[in-house]
Amino acid sequence: MPYRQFFFEKHQPVHIISRAVEEREIFKEEDNCYRFIFQLYAANVGKPALNLWRQDIIKSAKALLQGEDVSSRFIIKEHPPLVNFLDFCLVVNHYHFQLVPNSENSIPQYMKKVNGGFAKYFNLKHNRRGALFGSRYKSVPIRTDFQSDAVTRYISVINVLDVYQPGWREKGLHDWEGAFKFLEDYQFSSFPDRIGKRNSKLITPETISEKPSFEKYAESKKIYSKFVQDFLENKLTHFSSTFLE
Repeated sequence: MPYRQFFFEKHQPVHIISRAVEEREIFKEEDNCYRFIFQLYAANVGKPALNLWRQDIIKSAKALLQGEDVSSRFIIKEHPPLVNFLDFCLVVNHYHFQLVPNSENSIPQYMKKVNGGFAKYFNLKHNRRGALFGSRYKSVPIRTDFQSDAVTRYISVINVLDVYQPGWREKGLHDWEGAFKFLEDYQFSSFPDRIGKRNSKLITPETISEKPSFEKYAESKKIYSKFVQDFLENKLTHFSSTFLE
């Protein structure tokens, strides 16, 4: 499976998107989402152990999302973390990451392990062959903290809303309160970590600084609402190069 060759600077954030072939809805089933979450964590430090039961993987993924440790029986550790996660979101047929590489070569290595490992699981489950993800993932370096904050909101808000209400970008949101409730409750994104509702093992603790407490989330809603409205009204074009589609 070929991957894009790109020079990634150590400790510089990168926005990444990878799409399934044929617009296949690989994250429509919760079991697949949990398996992918488990793969994200395992690939960062090594690989999943052999012959794992489905229920063990799901249980481990749920534990990781809630900030709990996973049994050493389930993951074979081979190296220090390849990347630090700032943000992530699973969106039915693709996913977004904002990552910080821990070495110049760590992102290509990590992406190969993530996509390859999940494709092996998915193909076995569905009795299929061939590539599951497009031959290239898209990536763009994040140069400033201002850009990083915008990409965080783009990944953790805009793309989660695509899960909540497909087509909302053209039609507008039908229920703003329902939308923000979904943002809080959707497990397969970093939004709950960003607002302090959760401390998942995927997100490196020191990568989220000065995040608002959950008690102040009501105040933050105004900020997120304005960001969504500005996005819909094309007022964020100065960030367009970092908003990957």
